[in-house]
Formats: sequence, C-alpha cells, structure tokens
Amino acid sequence: MSRSDSSAEISGLQVCIMNTTAQIDAALDADDRRAFRVWCLRRASLIARVERVLVEAATAA
Repeated sequence: MSRSDSSAEISGLQVCIMNTTAQIDAALDADDRRAFRVWCLRRASLIARVERVLVEAATAA
C-alpha cells in the first residue's frame, strides 16, 4: 500500500471515528446501554483498523 493510500484511508477512518464518537455521546445522553456498547465496539474496530494500516505502512517503508 502506498503512503498516499495509507494517508487517505487513515483520514477516512478518522472521520468515521469522530462520527462514531458522536453516536457514543448520543447513546450516553439517551441512557441507551445497548447502543453505547455497539458504538464502542465499532469505535474499537475502527481504531484497530488504523493500527493495521499504520503497521502495513511502516513495514512497507
């Protein structure tokens, strides 16, 4: 994966993480534990993807 591809993917994932964080806040405001748990798992998955992209980029360099 090229450096620009990695940067573009990470940028897209950052937007997804920010949107997910907003959903987590909304779930907290609504006292919706199920939604909170789902959105936290989604956020963790996105963060793990960012980590994988960074490792791929580092090992390709």
